[in-house]
Parts: sequence; structure tokens; C-alpha cells
Amino acid sequence: MEPQEREVFLEGPDHFLDIVYETIEAHVRRTGEEYGQVITGVGSAEVGDVEHETESVLPVYVPATVDPEEALELIGLALDRIADEHNMDLARQNVQVSFEEGTLEDE
Repeated sequence: MEPQEREVFLEGPDHFLDIVYETIEAHVRRTGEEYGQVITGVGSAEVGDVEHETESVLPVYVPATVDPEEALELIGLALDRIADEHNMDLARQNVQVSFEEGTLEDE
């Protein structure tokens, strides 16, 4: 059976990924729709004790039917939008996006 979702990992500053988690989780829960046209959900994240100096990894989920290149582009646009809304452009520049298979895309 083909998986219905593909896991994508965001690696970057804790304080930015905390905002990403909260934004995506709230949107998906409130609307029942994808965030940024492609993100169907977000994995567990440490919410609370967020360090500005440390980095972590946040898993997000996209439909397996979406082309990987398109998924990376749409995730990048979603991260840009979150950064703009929270005035966190510098932190956004330090986020790397990779698929579970290990292909790495610097955003």
C-alpha cells in the first residue's frame, strides 16, 4: 500500500520553528485544509522552552501525490509567509528543508 503522506523535515532555529508549528497546527485544526496549499499536518514539537541559540527539527506532512520539487517550493513559500507575518526573515534564511529519504534542499 502506497503511503498517503510524505514526511518533510524542517531544520532551523527553535524560535522560528515554534512559530511555524503553532501557525500550521492552528490553521489545519481551524480550517481542516492544507497550509500553503500542501502541508497537511505538523509533527510533535517542543512548545514552550524555546532557545534562540539552538536548532531543532520539525516534521511536516505533505500528500504523497504532490511532486517533490513542487512540495519543496510550496513549503518554502509557506515558510516565507510565516516569516513575513512574524518579522522573522533572518531566522527563515537558516531553515533547511529535507525529505525523509535524505535529499536536502537549502531554502
